[in-house]
Amino acid sequence: MKLRQLLSGVETAYMNADPDAEVKDVVNHSDKAEKGTVFAALCGEREDGYGYIKKALERGCELILCDRMPYLPCGYIVAANAHKAYAHMCAALRCDPQSRLKMFAVTGTNGKTTVTHMLRHIFGKAYGDEKTALIGGVNDYICGSVRESDMTTPDPHELYRLLADAVCAGGEYTFLEASSHALDYEKLDPCRFEVGIFTNLTEDHLDHHGTMESYFESKQKLIPLCKTVLANNDNEYTKTLRCLKFSLYEGDFVASDVIPERDGSRFIYNKNTEIILKTPGLFNVYNALCAVAAAEISGVAPEASASALLDFKGAEGRYERIACINGADVIIDYAHTPDALLSALCTAKRTCEGSLWCVFGCGGDRDPEKRPVMGRIASEYADCTVVTSDNSRSEDPLKIIESIMQGFDKEKRYAVIPDRREAILYALENTGKGDVVLLAGKGHEKYEIDSNGKRPFSEKDIIKEFNCKGTL
Repeated sequence: MKLRQLLSGVETAYMNADPDAEVKDVVNHSDKAEKGTVFAALCGEREDGYGYIKKALERGCELILCDRMPYLPCGYIVAANAHKAYAHMCAALRCDPQSRLKMFAVTGTNGKTTVTHMLRHIFGKAYGDEKTALIGGVNDYICGSVRESDMTTPDPHELYRLLADAVCAGGEYTFLEASSHALDYEKLDPCRFEVGIFTNLTEDHLDHHGTMESYFESKQKLIPLCKTVLANNDNEYTKTLRCLKFSLYEGDFVASDVIPERDGSRFIYNKNTEIILKTPGLFNVYNALCAVAAAEISGVAPEASASALLDFKGAEGRYERIACINGADVIIDYAHTPDALLSALCTAKRTCEGSLWCVFGCGGDRDPEKRPVMGRIASEYADCTVVTSDNSRSEDPLKIIESIMQGFDKEKRYAVIPDRREAILYALENTGKGDVVLLAGKGHEKYEIDSNGKRPFSEKDIIKEFNCKGTL
C-alpha cells in the first residue's frame, strides 16, 4: 500500500517522505522494523521509541513516524499525535476493517470481560456465532475460532489485524474491551461504536493516572467514538455522564425484584422480562442488565437476550466455581481491585455454610495505595485470609505483603505465605465441607510474573493436583 493511502486520516505537522513509497507494514518495535515498513517511534510509560530510531534504520527501515524531528538521514512523518497516527495507519493498512463491522465497546474498572462475553453470547444466539467476534483480555474469539490474548485492548498492529480477520471470516458484530490505557494512547480513534458501555469506575490504575479524576477523564475519551452511550446510574462517577443509564433503582433500563441464588440470580428487566442467570453475584446482575440493554438498543428483543442468558456460563476466571475433593467450594476470580474483592467476598459469604477463606495478593509495579485497602477488606469479610504473591514483577513480594498488612486487622485469623502455590495448598488442606475458598487476583491468568520473568502458573492445575492426590 502506498504511504499516501496510509496517511489519509493522519494529521501531519511535517513530512519528508515519498508519498508514493510502498509500505508493507507499520510497526512500533524496532526489532520488527525492516525495509518497506514504517517504524512508529512512540513515547510510552517506561520507554521512548524515539531512542530506537537508529536501531530501526540499521535494520533497513527507511520511514519513521514520530512526534518530533528525528534529525537522522531517513524519511519521516512528524504527526500532531503520533499515537493516533499509528492507530489510523494500522487501520488503513488493513483497509479499515472497523468501518465494516458493528462494534460495541465496554469500559469501566470491573465487568468488561463478562459484559463482552454476555454480548457475544446474546448476539451469537440471535445471529449465529460465526457472525460475532470478541477482543479482550481473556481470549479473542473471531467468528468461531479462539485465540489466546494477553492484553485487554491489543496494540493497534494486532487490533486491526484481528478486526480484518473478523471481516474476512464473515463477521458482523464485534465486542471489545476498552481499557483506559488504550483510550489514553488513542488505540481506538479510528473506530466508531454502535454502543459504548460504562460499567462502573472504582479505584485502580492510579499508578498511571494519578487521580480518580484523571482516570475518569481517560475513560470519557470513549464517548465521542460512540453513536450511543450507556452508563451505570448507581456509580458515583458514571452517573454524572449525560447519556442513557442502567440501574437497580432509577434509569432508562432497570433491574427490579432481584433474587440472589447460590448459583445465579434472577431479576425483572424493565418491568416485563424475567432474566435468569447461572452466574452469581449482584455484580453479574449489573453486567447482565447493561448487556441486555445494549442488545435492545441494537435491535435484539429483551426476550431473546433472556433466552440466550439461560445457558451463559460466565467468562473464564470470573467468579468461576470449582468443586474440591475435601468438600469445599473453590472460587477463582480476577478480583484485583478493592471494589472487586469486596463484591466477590460478599457474594461468597451469602452461599458459604462454613468458613470463608480468601487467598490473595497485590500486583507489583502497580497502584500501591490499594494494597492496605484490600488488606482491610479481606480481614473484615473473610473468616481466614492467606496473604500471598500476585505478579510481583520487579518488586520484592515481601514488601508488597508488608504494605497489604498495614491495613489488615491482625485480630482476625490469617497466614502469610509468599509462595502462591503453597498458599493455595495451605487453604485447601485446612478447609472442608461447607467452606468456600476465594482465590482472588489471578482469574484466567496462566502465568506468574516476578523479578525473574514470566513463568507458567495455573491455579486450576493446583486444584486438580490436590483433587487427584486427596491430600499433599
